[in-house]
Amino acid sequence: MVNKLLNSRLNAITPDPSISFDTWLSANWTTSTGYTVPALSAIKIDTKFGSTKGFFNYIIIEEMPKKITPQMVGASRYTNVEVKRIQIMCIGTTAKVTKWNMERHIESLVNGNPTGMQTTYGIDWIQLTDFNEIPTSENDETITNLQPNTGFQKARSSALVTMRWESQAETV
Repeated sequence: MVNKLLNSRLNAITPDPSISFDTWLSANWTTSTGYTVPALSAIKIDTKFGSTKGFFNYIIIEEMPKKITPQMVGASRYTNVEVKRIQIMCIGTTAKVTKWNMERHIESLVNGNPTGMQTTYGIDWIQLTDFNEIPTSENDETITNLQPNTGFQKARSSALVTMRWESQAETV
């Protein structure tokens, strides 16, 4: 006997949560939150860095190391938890303010009761941590020659997003 795990909410196999979050974020990016963010066409939203050419703004949803969650023997329902790291990287003369606006925009979208994650992807629960700065090799002195607001900046940050859903076993 083999069990095929189906998402309890969708009664179907759960899609990869990284792809689900990527697709949901792309679909909702144009929602107005009051922050001035780059247009979707100016952002590379992906699940891997890959080629970092052609864009100045990136949102990367990365897989985090995980362990198999212990389950109750003989149970037919299982709780699944996935943790992803969202990295934002912006390059350009306004990189720092663009990164900050993108962070606030993502927080607003996730904290705005994203029912689409539930109905389309079967995610029951989502939590976003605070964004933390990732130091870059550049500093203000090296990129601006001690002149404020000039030069080509690079700004990075990351946060964790936790998604939880239930699945049920279907005997195959």
